[in-house]
Amino acid sequence: MKFIPLHTKNTVIIYKNRLCSGASIIVISLFLLSLMIPIFLISLLNPHMEASVVYEKPRMEFEYKSVFMAKTTNYDKSWKTKNIFANFHLCSTYPKLNEILNDKCDCLKYWTNDFDKDGIPDRVHFLQKIDSLQRNLTSLEWILVMQAKLKHKCSLSPPAILIAHIDVPSTNQFRSGIVTINAELFLKQNIEFVCPYLGQNIRSQFNTILINPQSRSDFQQYRASFLLQQLELQPGYFQLKLLSTNYEACPPELGLTVQLHLDIGQASVRYHVSVWERLSQFWLYFVSFFGLSFYLINKLKDYLFGKHILRSCEIMPWKKLY
Repeated sequence: MKFIPLHTKNTVIIYKNRLCSGASIIVISLFLLSLMIPIFLISLLNPHMEASVVYEKPRMEFEYKSVFMAKTTNYDKSWKTKNIFANFHLCSTYPKLNEILNDKCDCLKYWTNDFDKDGIPDRVHFLQKIDSLQRNLTSLEWILVMQAKLKHKCSLSPPAILIAHIDVPSTNQFRSGIVTINAELFLKQNIEFVCPYLGQNIRSQFNTILINPQSRSDFQQYRASFLLQQLELQPGYFQLKLLSTNYEACPPELGLTVQLHLDIGQASVRYHVSVWERLSQFWLYFVSFFGLSFYLINKLKDYLFGKHILRSCEIMPWKKLY
């Protein structure tokens, strides 16, 4: 019984052989090798297929929840020692919190810029103004609660509690002036985000971090350290990356103004690769590597048969000889 043609030369010499001949086994082995080479190369690239990275600009919306805290230092000099204690000036959008320290603040201002006119803010601005401080400003802390939405692969809303903590250098400490903070948004991920796909309806879950606006006694919930502990338990969350801070002293009647300019660019978002994405990636890599390996194996067969290292013949019935 004849099998398939094993090898074809440019001189149109067709070699045929039986199924269990040595040349057939070698040719079949070489063909299987041309299949195994791409699979081996894909296995080396397997760590890069565990997650896909997508650059996406989140849609940010301010929830008008803000806690601003300015810290000053009082120096009480005596003939023996110098006592230093902290004094906080707090301003927030939570009325119950403002009642704790009886601080009165001007309203918080917020506006956005959309430079590329795609309907998604590219830069957001916050401005907080308070009266002149009784002592020099040593540090400030600003907590801003926003809502962030990702929609490239599926609808996700990672927490976006933006925290800016700045220690004012001693040379720039004043009681009234303008503090300008330039920052950009970045996404911190602990694990890859998961989106639903055919056969599995699972997506990343984010625990809601709430600040109870009716609470007057639980001051801990408004502290940045407490909120950061809650954020670190999430699969991922948005935060601020401080770029620069500028200080400008002003007359006392102008008060203290702190403004934050936040740039929102494309964030690097890691997504878990689904089974179907793995399959599509596998075939893409396989076809690319198989074309190369099949070409090299054919060149190897050309060499083996051309140098008569492998030989094959066709057994013809005696009637065809006459």
